[in-house]
Amino acid sequence: MGSLDGKIAIVTGTSRGVGDGIAEELLRAGATVIGCARSPMDELPAAARVAGGRERSAQLVCDQGDYHAIDRFVSQVVETYGRIDILVNNAGGTVPSPSVEAVPELVQRIQGTRRSTDDFERSVLFHSFAIQMNLISPLWFAIRVCPEMRRGGGGSIINISSGAGHPAGSPTLVSYGAAKSGLNHLTRSLAQEWGPAIRVNCLALGPTMTDNFQSFVLPADDKDGSTYFRKVPLKRAGGADEVGRTCVYLCSGQADYINGTTIEIDGGMLPGVLYEAGLKTITDLM
Repeated sequence: MGSLDGKIAIVTGTSRGVGDGIAEELLRAGATVIGCARSPMDELPAAARVAGGRERSAQLVCDQGDYHAIDRFVSQVVETYGRIDILVNNAGGTVPSPSVEAVPELVQRIQGTRRSTDDFERSVLFHSFAIQMNLISPLWFAIRVCPEMRRGGGGSIINISSGAGHPAGSPTLVSYGAAKSGLNHLTRSLAQEWGPAIRVNCLALGPTMTDNFQSFVLPADDKDGSTYFRKVPLKRAGGADEVGRTCVYLCSGQADYINGTTIEIDGGMLPGVLYEAGLKTITDLM
């Protein structure tokens, strides 16, 4: 038997990357996984890689910037599966910017926010989007899922944060770092307010190898990361599967006294050591 047999899990942002890896590991542990993304997909991408995964999964559409969409999505999951045991708030992210006060048009275009030719408006839209997706939307998901978990006897919420939220600061990722720092604090507050029925924990990720990481972070002249990772003690990126297995552990019943904490999954790196290297891909494109 898998450690999550019979559990119903929501994972946001499952179309690719870390969310895809988390969904796969939860499926391997026996959970039924309902993923979501902003665009429709035929199935949960991870399902094809796990025996029986298609029978225990669904991929739905949900724009997490719209609380009405979150409400409809959670209602649909409860109507179909009867309850919710696990929520992984994974969707989020941003793009580093060489200027906080005048975000370049290229950076805004990559991030996907509404475009503007005005420096101030473009910067406002960029930072607002980062805070919405990385702090406010996870809060919306958590407070919508909370009563459903209570009705089912309890549950586990995991917020996916970042080393950018470290108190040391995050130049080039100012609004994203502030949002993730807020997410770490939110985790602690919700754990105190919702215990003992619902446990809330957080994973602060360092560099994690995904398609987007390879495209938008690793420089063109360092695609294997040998130079980029020299300041990471383990000399490599983390894997989405490693993040996923940590989620399984937190939800498996083997970690039931871990609550309100932020676990760093970053290879032991010091805060801030990769900000300049991470910006190089953007500045090269400019």
